[in-house]
Amino acid sequence: MREKLMQIARTAGNFFSARALSEIDQKEGHANFVTNIDREVEDYLQQTLLSLLPGSQIIGEEKENSALTDAPTWIVDPVDGTTNLIHDYRCSAVSIALCENRKPVIGLIWQPYMQEMFYAEAGRGAALNGTPIHVSEQPFDKALVAFGTSPYHTELAEKSMELALAYLHTCADVRRSGSAAIDLAYLACGRHDAFFELNLKPWDYAAGSLIVREAGGIVSMPLESGEFRYDRSTAILASNALIADEIAAVFRRYTDGFHHGS
Repeated sequence: MREKLMQIARTAGNFFSARALSEIDQKEGHANFVTNIDREVEDYLQQTLLSLLPGSQIIGEEKENSALTDAPTWIVDPVDGTTNLIHDYRCSAVSIALCENRKPVIGLIWQPYMQEMFYAEAGRGAALNGTPIHVSEQPFDKALVAFGTSPYHTELAEKSMELALAYLHTCADVRRSGSAAIDLAYLACGRHDAFFELNLKPWDYAAGSLIVREAGGIVSMPLESGEFRYDRSTAILASNALIADEIAAVFRRYTDGFHHGS
């Protein structure tokens, strides 16, 4: 399963550069685009993943989805970082999670430009190109904090930048890549130390959240009550274990009384 899944992801990543970008369409929301490559990759993933695991279901960014159930379900983002792809920014990834009983048991993120395969299985750790990875042990004042701006939700822009500024003043620096999947993968291997975004879809965080946890990190839904779920759009906050409390305290201070969509 692992080797076949990795080969599927590599083939999907080949679409990024080998297929000409011929269509760019606007979706609902500000700067929310879909391309022919998004659609081609998702079609390919739907065909190959459902064949890989007969009887499974699939939830993807570019399709009409049914609700997440206890049945084996693939949650996929064919191109995480579509705006980057349009600009040839070379920071986009294929994100694939396999959920059982509504929780991810496999997470995979393939960054084709860097030829980097991040992979995790529940309870078995995380790896980059086959080498085990772990989150950093950087302290709060030296932390590098990645963030997303939720550009499709303009009402979140000011709060996102307010939070980024708060971390800039209290940590070492901030970074914005344009791909939540890559941000979570980089957190898992210690390239940065924390990540937040005020609105992400399950296909943005399903694979990455498992990879971060299996690498020893902490991932939460800070604007939600109850257990972590994979069937909603919500804020995501993640960090290495050492600074999790401090990262969360800053987040709470600046989002007290704030709710997604408010």
